[in-house]
Amino acid sequence: MPTDGHRFRMHSLRAFLARRLKHHGIGRQLAFYFVVGITQLVVDWLCFVLLTAGGMPVAPANVIARVCAAVLGFTANGTVTFKSRLRPAQLARFVAAWVPLTVANTIVIWALGAVGGLHLAWLIKPLIDALTAAAGFLAARHWIFRVGPNKPKGAADGSSSAKNV
Repeated sequence: MPTDGHRFRMHSLRAFLARRLKHHGIGRQLAFYFVVGITQLVVDWLCFVLLTAGGMPVAPANVIARVCAAVLGFTANGTVTFKSRLRPAQLARFVAAWVPLTVANTIVIWALGAVGGLHLAWLIKPLIDALTAAAGFLAARHWIFRVGPNKPKGAADGSSSAKNV
């Protein structure tokens, strides 16, 4: 049977966690990142399928498709998910994270296409893109759109209602 002290500690812990999640907005950020990510996934996959069906080789089609999705993702995640003002430094960090993720993604998609054919690449691409997106979320939250020591509170942590991209 819980004591009053135990109830108080549990209530305090729940209140603390609720404040921290609201302040940092990780639940909100994950939800918006998921919605933006699904949209990116559809744009990326459709571009990839259309380009490769039209005869373009897998590797350049994948890069072009990822560029199309990246423009959408940088803009939407920056302004909506992380409520940040889009700045050149963020774009540079985004590109620095996006390039190695795209290289790895393209190598896997190209290899699958070479071994299993174009239809296998079409089928597996969304899964590979989803795995790449997980790494992209960590980079976006903790590096690309991070709140630095000189930035005002709420600039990119989801606690501000103003759009600060």
